[in-house]
Amino acid sequence: MVQMSDAERDNFLLERRVGVLGIGRNAAGPLLAPIWYRYTPGAGFEIYMGGSTAKVRRLHAEGRASICVQDEARPYRYVSVEGPVTVEYLGSLEQGRLAIEPIASRYLGAAAGAAYAEAFRTPDEVLVRLTPQRWQTAVIG
Repeated sequence: MVQMSDAERDNFLLERRVGVLGIGRNAAGPLLAPIWYRYTPGAGFEIYMGGSTAKVRRLHAEGRASICVQDEARPYRYVSVEGPVTVEYLGSLEQGRLAIEPIASRYLGAAAGAAYAEAFRTPDEVLVRLTPQRWQTAVIG
């Protein structure tokens, strides 16, 4: 098993991949959920979701989260990151649409991303930012 360099890690995270968000819970295993994300080297991760979800309640309670991103093809690779989070309520349906469209387009393409953003509109949309503090990377096989 070999660790990725910072540049390899950043390039890996800039590729289109689904991540898994992990948030601690008292007296239970962590809350885990697949996510679409936007990663900016040197800044961290952005994730959009409805503000009335269990994920957002746990993020407020914990103030921290983890994200794991993997490649299921050889060579097997993964990046796991942990750090503090902020939750920003976007305030309007239009702000939510404008926020989610670029990330949805990253995963679905421009037309389908725009349609997804239009359908995803909720009045309590939030932007979650995770600032990396601890990294774990690996390349196996």
